[in-house]
Amino acid sequence: MSEVRERIGRHLQVLVREIGARPPGSPANRQATAYVEQILTTAGHRPVAAPFTTRWWEPGDGHLEVGDVRIGVEPNPYSPAGDVRGRAVVLRRLDQLEALATAAGDVLVLTDELASGQLLPAAFPFLDLPEHRRTRDALHRLAPAAVVAVSDHWEPILEDPDLPFPSTTIPTELGVDLHPGDDLHLVVSGAVHPGDGVNLSARIGDGDRRLVLCAHLDSKVTTPGAFDNAASVAVLLALTELGHLDGLPVELVLFNGEDHIDACGEVAWLAATDLDQVAGACNLDGIGLAGRRTSLAALACPEPVASELAAWVARHDGWVAAEPWIESDHAIFAMRGIPAVAITTEDVHALLGGLAHTADDTLEVLDRDLLARIAADLPSLLTLLATSLTTAAVNHHDG
Repeated sequence: MSEVRERIGRHLQVLVREIGARPPGSPANRQATAYVEQILTTAGHRPVAAPFTTRWWEPGDGHLEVGDVRIGVEPNPYSPAGDVRGRAVVLRRLDQLEALATAAGDVLVLTDELASGQLLPAAFPFLDLPEHRRTRDALHRLAPAAVVAVSDHWEPILEDPDLPFPSTTIPTELGVDLHPGDDLHLVVSGAVHPGDGVNLSARIGDGDRRLVLCAHLDSKVTTPGAFDNAASVAVLLALTELGHLDGLPVELVLFNGEDHIDACGEVAWLAATDLDQVAGACNLDGIGLAGRRTSLAALACPEPVASELAAWVARHDGWVAAEPWIESDHAIFAMRGIPAVAITTEDVHALLGGLAHTADDTLEVLDRDLLARIAADLPSLLTLLATSLTTAAVNHHDG
């Protein structure tokens, strides 16, 4: 286990400390994929690169002036740079937004229902919701001078390169001081750049039908992304280097877009893949947090497979069963009826606001001994998953 731990540490050092934030399309992201490709090639595999083009955001800073009061703000990701003044129009509900005839020259202040969670960007390929589409349509039609979202949600309310106005999200404690008719002055900087990249994969074992073993390599531009998700990538690279996956019917996929607005790497891989040959998927995202157990959730699994997975968890110290969740790459399989396993840190959703996507997601939050233990357990889990899925498929065919 010491050699696994050493290799995990080496990969973390490169991905988190030397490269850092690695949003798809950026030079840092291309540096990360080049590093991973070299590791896979040196281990004797032939990585396949699925190319894509995308947009990435170079963050800036900003401030908001309300009368004589000036507060520092952070631009919403992909916000155009701008220096705008306008009258505050405070809106709480979608029907209020849609009822406006015009907002030219105004600063829309979105709060309550309109700022309860992040608005899905138009570019996201896997999900859209009617109320999100209506909100985007209204914002485009109204063409405000700027938007200020007032919310305590853990993510910025707007993250959409197709919205053409400057924007920011501020906490509720600051937003209570914004009133209809206030003269607002918003200044934000930053830039959106075109970029390209690749999604990497490599076949490890033989056989037409295989398990996809995956983790996302990318990160938000705001974080070095240790917990989310260099730790998972480091574990899979170490297992591959040491031959611990040899003989398993596995395709290793390092997705490059899970934390990106257009899931560019996932789309590129899906376009190049025959999903009929994928028996199941095992996704690692957000593992190895110090002081926490590791959770496993089963999605779209036949009942016998789910039961065997639950029994496996019960036999292994440090593991706990979890309810299904969809906020990662395993969802692209489960939504298509392909059995999927999601591995993360216990109660991960409680950690999102203070750790994921922030500058605090550094190597110090990880437990490398825990990561080595997860690495040691994974081959037996993958063997069980491959065997149980094959048995379930045979029984279904015979039935």
